[in-house]
Amino acid sequence: MVISAAIATVVLTPALLSQEKQEEKKERKWRHVPQRQFQLKDLQVVKLKLNKKHEYTCWVMDREAKRQEGMMFLESSDWKKNEGMIFAFKRAQPLSFWMKNTYVPLDIAYLDGNGKILNMYTMQPLDVTTNFYSKGYAKYAVELKAGTFKKLKIKAGMRFEIPKTVKPKN
Repeated sequence: MVISAAIATVVLTPALLSQEKQEEKKERKWRHVPQRQFQLKDLQVVKLKLNKKHEYTCWVMDREAKRQEGMMFLESSDWKKNEGMIFAFKRAQPLSFWMKNTYVPLDIAYLDGNGKILNMYTMQPLDVTTNFYSKGYAKYAVELKAGTFKKLKIKAGMRFEIPKTVKPKN
């Protein structure tokens, strides 16, 4: 019985891999959000690694107008659990974010220039009364779906690997 179960796994694995490749080839259907100046499909994308084991595909918010728009007007179905945004600033400085026109709860991490997490928050949709401040001088902020940091036991002091291509443009 054990041998046949192992054989079945080996036989099924190539079929499953082939199915995954076919799904990857399908073009992603992006929802056009008329209120947004910057559509997700048009933004630069990079891979961030957290603690050398968790990988996230992140849209780069590298201009003032992009940073101001952030996740505004998006719905949870607009991005996957392993996707998010990285906000890049010219210099490390005290940062503050809020949730104006943001419909999905988010986790935010403030990072220093080396990608080390300074502090984190979980932010609630449409909360314009709370400002979420960095504890120290942050050069980057990363937003992911709410609950990600708690689920993965992410803490201040851990580090995101940020590609050299992530640079602010203004």
